[in-house]
Amino acid sequence: MTKKRKSAKKPPPLANRLVALAKRYALAGVAGGGVILAGAGAVFWAGGYVGVVAESATSAIGAGAVASGFAVKKVTLKGRHQAALDDIDAALGPLVGTSILHVDVDAARARVEALGWVKAAAVSRLLPDRIHVSIRERAPSAVWQISGALHLIDVNGAVIREIGAYEYSSLPLIVGAGAPKAAADILAALERHPELKDMTSALIRVGERRWNMRLRNGLDVKLPDADFDGALDALATLHAAHGTLDQPLEYIDLRDPERLVLRKRGEAE
Repeated sequence: MTKKRKSAKKPPPLANRLVALAKRYALAGVAGGGVILAGAGAVFWAGGYVGVVAESATSAIGAGAVASGFAVKKVTLKGRHQAALDDIDAALGPLVGTSILHVDVDAARARVEALGWVKAAAVSRLLPDRIHVSIRERAPSAVWQISGALHLIDVNGAVIREIGAYEYSSLPLIVGAGAPKAAADILAALERHPELKDMTSALIRVGERRWNMRLRNGLDVKLPDADFDGALDALATLHAAHGTLDQPLEYIDLRDPERLVLRKRGEAE
């Protein structure tokens, strides 16, 4: 009985080696192409070509928007009373003639809000050609003196701008390190007593823990560490009933809630 021959012959060893060699060269070619592309990308990135291309594309889109009628023709402003127009213009930057679609309204708002007078701002696009800016200004509440310089501050202690010696002389003077932040509460308390506020010449921070009020007639009022609101309420009531703050007093001591101490001018200690 004879054995049957197999129908398929095994490929010769040389053919196997050639196929394997071809596969290796193909894989190396793919990997080399990837390396070449990655290297080219790195060169473009390092050389700034990607940024240049992106910037050129943005410029082209902006020019197309302008050509289509979406160019800024007008910038309108609402709410300005004290802030300088030049400062607001500088914060907004050159807008007229640019593409309204490419105005970064959030960045513009942040720059406007960085101005001392501006408490809050909104910048919006009004298509097709107008940018509208609305601001809310800070209200001056006191003058802070530090290192010989005077700064206008609002009721929250935010610095508005540096001022001269004779500006805003009707506002109380805040004196002492860290006074603006600490002054927010006492300034708010004085807002509830307009007569006391008008009579106040200075608020002097003592030991970074309490305040002395100096009135325009030279009278000093020593306020307690805590509950100065209650002390101011009592002082306002006392003055309304007896005109106490108009009397020739050197000081009124309100630090002890159980005992009011008054000292007349020229009186012995």
